[in-house]
Amino acid sequence: MPYINIKHAGALTREQKAEIAKEVTETMQRVANKPASYTYITFDEVAYEDWAIGGKLLDE
Repeated sequence: MPYINIKHAGALTREQKAEIAKEVTETMQRVANKPASYTYITFDEVAYEDWAIGGKLLDE
């Protein structure tokens, strides 16, 4: 059973999450032959001040 954790900076709308979940699930079905009912997806929304790239916080 696939467990997919999506972490991203900032917030997504409910509609965006639904579309991402649908497309990721469809990809797992097509590529890995995993039934949709076995695919779990979680979203972690991380504040820009809690995420850094290249030594700089994203909110800078």
